[in-house]
Amino acid sequence: MAFYGLANPMIARCRDRPEGPEYTDGSGFGKAVRVEITPNYVDTGEYGDVNDLDQKKEFAYADITLGINRIPEDGESIVLGYTQDGQEIQSSDMDESEYIGLGLLKRESVGNQKFFMALWLHKVKLWEDSDSQETKGESIDYVTPTLSGRAEPDSAGQWRSNRRFETRSEAISWLESKAGMEGG
Repeated sequence: MAFYGLANPMIARCRDRPEGPEYTDGSGFGKAVRVEITPNYVDTGEYGDVNDLDQKKEFAYADITLGINRIPEDGESIVLGYTQDGQEIQSSDMDESEYIGLGLLKRESVGNQKFFMALWLHKVKLWEDSDSQETKGESIDYVTPTLSGRAEPDSAGQWRSNRRFETRSEAISWLESKAGMEGG
């Protein structure tokens, strides 16, 4: 199995309830360029003596780095907590990013078969990384926005869901359904 390609980032506001999260205001979120998801675990094993080693690990959180082609204006308020005043996006020292659900679509090759793997992260907070542009003489180096953050388990203890589909439209429909979008 090999994964290649990344597409269709989707976000939705996350309200974590005891019976599990509820997602609203789902929408597309630019075009995915790169994602890195690094799960982190804590050691919960008990050590009796030197010869009695019982190793157990539990999921704590996952670090996320998401590169996208652009941050849509309507997503800035949900994902980053910015305010919009007419055409102007304002950032302040009081901005607080919300928890969101984050969906992505990637291609998978298994033998000679091609599939679409839809991935949904249940409870995520993202922050802006550094913003830099550069010009070299007559050429321009293009830089895409990068967001960093953390995925945490929701109240039901789940942090990620993924599902394999044979068609792109089925995978997108599943992600839209997760995001609480109409028609999904």
